[in-house]
Amino acid sequence: MISFSDTFTKVEECFKKPDIASTLTPNLESVTIIRDVYGKIRLFLEPKANFPPEQTDIDKLGQYLRENLFSYYGEDIWLPQGNKDGYKALIDVIKNQRIEAEWNDDTIAIERDDEDPSPRLYILERHIAKHTWTNENSGNLPWKIQLVYQEHKPAIVTFFSFKGGVGRTTALVATALTLARNGYRVAIVDLDLEAPGLSSIFSPNNPKPFGVIDYLLEKKIQSRNWSLRDHILPINNPLLLGNSGGQIHLFTAGNVDSNYLEKLARLDFQNLVDHQLPETFKGMLKELESAVKPLDFILLDSRAGFHDIGGLALTDLSHAAVIFGRQSRQSWAGLTHVIRRLSRPLSEDREQLPVVLVHAMALASLERRRNEELRAFKEQAYIAFQENYYYEGEVVPNPDDINEPFSPIILPLKDELQGDISLFIRDESQEESDRLRQLVALMTNEDYQKIAERLCIRFNKRFNQTEEEVI
Repeated sequence: MISFSDTFTKVEECFKKPDIASTLTPNLESVTIIRDVYGKIRLFLEPKANFPPEQTDIDKLGQYLRENLFSYYGEDIWLPQGNKDGYKALIDVIKNQRIEAEWNDDTIAIERDDEDPSPRLYILERHIAKHTWTNENSGNLPWKIQLVYQEHKPAIVTFFSFKGGVGRTTALVATALTLARNGYRVAIVDLDLEAPGLSSIFSPNNPKPFGVIDYLLEKKIQSRNWSLRDHILPINNPLLLGNSGGQIHLFTAGNVDSNYLEKLARLDFQNLVDHQLPETFKGMLKELESAVKPLDFILLDSRAGFHDIGGLALTDLSHAAVIFGRQSRQSWAGLTHVIRRLSRPLSEDREQLPVVLVHAMALASLERRRNEELRAFKEQAYIAFQENYYYEGEVVPNPDDINEPFSPIILPLKDELQGDISLFIRDESQEESDRLRQLVALMTNEDYQKIAERLCIRFNKRFNQTEEEVI
């Protein structure tokens, strides 16, 4: 019996069989292992020039694959057929999407050099979903980060948690309030389409019923005839914004009415059919930036867990990420994978995604237990980033460096912020105004300010500006 996780190793074992290694392998330029949407293995072989493989060698390789892979062999070994190849377009897709890998030992890669290279190994994973969490070619942002540093474009920041119920949305709103009260212009976008909630924080009844889910569907059908400009909710209450001149604009997920689930179902189907959601999302953010410019920040509230849109927001839409975790085995199991994913492939213009780590819902009392929890979270964070985030050979900073992503911001559990949060006046009484002032003071206190401050430091923006400086 073998499992999904064994398949690549089993393929390599076939190529290390003495008769394959001596006759077929020396004549190959490359081997591409294709794992299809069911997990079955197919091979694309590229022969060296003037060295076409013997059919007997191909048949022998197929026999070994059946013996090693059992049901995981897709019964397909494919070679190019020259200029008349009817599958040439598909070959081009394979070459564009595959990633180079390495054999697990030197048995095949023996004597590999420029003059007599042994076959290169490539991997191509075919997915229906979760592509954003596995795509090695991510990082093609809506606009380059240099434009953010030059203050020509806003910084896009995703708020992400592996587990739900850790106060991610509350922290995003608190960060938006803090930034606005420091004079910055902020847009917040609800990407938690399965459990939207940002609109209910700012208004009892959503006055802008069209949102992200409508944009994704209507844009596909109506193109330029549908614009999000008229569907953005400005947040104008001075009790929220203060007197610094800052702004908040909200683009909701949409109105959760009787049609919402039907819209959501068609969104999933759209992604499965044409895989155009990444470009549609980028177009949405560009349209948002144009509609309410100038902006300093766009904050994205992402779905918890390994959701496709959450992965897309982190890997293809954002200039930075704020990730939330708790001190538990379940939380770190997911966060470790996320941290590894945010260490994007190194190239001339691609580096690790900047990260702000938040220790969410930390103990607020019981000093001994609290100190033990905080110490354990900090130590685990350093290990996780050291092993998964920094590149091989890169010097890992001192564990006490508070400006590094492994240095967590601590958000204590606050009973006042549990349950529904209402950042709007429910009636005209003085008591209601006082309630709102107290809530805003709690959400913009020193704990939450640290997230906004860390983001400002990351993008070379001033924090705690005076009103005169803003003007």
